[in-house]
Amino acid sequence: MLHKSKQKRGYSTSQLVIASLGFGAVMVFWTIYNSFVPLILDYKLNNLGAIILPAVLISPLTGFIMTIDNFFGLIFQPVFGRRSDHMRSRFGKRMPYLIVGIPVCAVLFILIPLMGRIEGLTGILLMMLVIIAFNFVMSTWRAPCVAIMPDIVPPEYQSDGNAIVNMMAAVATIIASMAATILSAMGFGEAIDSGDYLSVFVFGAIICVLFLIILLTLVRWPDNRGEKIAAAQKQQKEKKESLLHLNLPSDVKRSMFIMMLALVCISGASDGFSTYFTLYATELMGMNATRATLVRTVATLGGVLIAVPAGVMGRKLGRKKTITIGLAVVAICHLLMLLIPYTDITSVDAVLAVLNFIYAAGFILVNINTLPIMLAIGGKERFGAFTGYYYTATFTAAVICPTLIGFLIGLTGDNYNMLQVFCLVAMVLAIFLVANVKHGESMSEEDEAALEKAVEAAELEE
Repeated sequence: MLHKSKQKRGYSTSQLVIASLGFGAVMVFWTIYNSFVPLILDYKLNNLGAIILPAVLISPLTGFIMTIDNFFGLIFQPVFGRRSDHMRSRFGKRMPYLIVGIPVCAVLFILIPLMGRIEGLTGILLMMLVIIAFNFVMSTWRAPCVAIMPDIVPPEYQSDGNAIVNMMAAVATIIASMAATILSAMGFGEAIDSGDYLSVFVFGAIICVLFLIILLTLVRWPDNRGEKIAAAQKQQKEKKESLLHLNLPSDVKRSMFIMMLALVCISGASDGFSTYFTLYATELMGMNATRATLVRTVATLGGVLIAVPAGVMGRKLGRKKTITIGLAVVAICHLLMLLIPYTDITSVDAVLAVLNFIYAAGFILVNINTLPIMLAIGGKERFGAFTGYYYTATFTAAVICPTLIGFLIGLTGDNYNMLQVFCLVAMVLAIFLVANVKHGESMSEEDEAALEKAVEAAELEE
């Protein structure tokens, strides 16, 4: 019976689960990186020996450095994604990039905290070289990695395949988020609490290399060296249009630009919160790094549990209403986190864990429905172009906003509560903007089916 089911689907679920460990490695690297690199940078920039940086510059510099991955992702991920389409090897199209990329990233990953141990300007310069190299190498294999699923799964089953990939990514994120807690139980807690995060980075590197070993030994990768490479790409039939000169009615273009502004607010707040949360928790709330990352683990669970209901809400209640509800929930969470330092709450860890759980659940309502509404505004014939506009807005915000938040924190004397102020204002502004989007809800059943496939393809390219 199982054999027939596999033949009917055209892929093996067990093979896809194991193959998803590639994207799991991506999530392990980035979860630990985003949690601990800001802490290392904050310490290094405050301790440059004879060089004393103004306080107003330290936070924005931290934010700017943390956006390097977005710069490289925007430039290099599409390039290597396309290159992997033409790769021929005994391990297929995608795996050669992981075989080289994961071990190199593992070594560079461990070098980040090691360079952080070197005092003064030399230490920060060497650390920056390693960070730049790590971000570049990560950008060479992430796109090939996420393209593994559509290589394995036929188009009609890619919704199921994408769910499996996201489930494994969530598991990997939880493992990475709990790294400091696990290591503390193994006797590394004192070192981690004192600011020595080497054990956490080694833990992450080992997990990712183990994932690679499992990928190489348990997945049957097709030898495609005998396949011919297409001489030319299929030309697009639709007429090319620029962002500023779209052949659309003025009211539709207005909705598009308003939605893009909303996406800037949403993505900017999300990336800023991810960048500075550990500093907010440790510097303002008095938590240690282990407890702060554990709080983020709870947030991951919130997103996982609400993911499926969020999609159902978008279809049943409407995308705009679902997004607005999510934004309101997130705004309330930021408001409450803003007020915590002015209260007498003693169980800060528990309160932040609950708020981050609710925050993640609210943000899933937003994230799952923003791309569909953006594509629906453009219509079926412009799905490709509007996918590009969507990522133009989100990547722009991811590059600019963490640095902007850093300036606000620095200008207010390292007041990390400015993170909550910025995110709260961004959410309120996003609610107002989404309310003024007048298109993107109603489509025919045929167009809705095409939209679903376009969303799945776009999410794989992210």
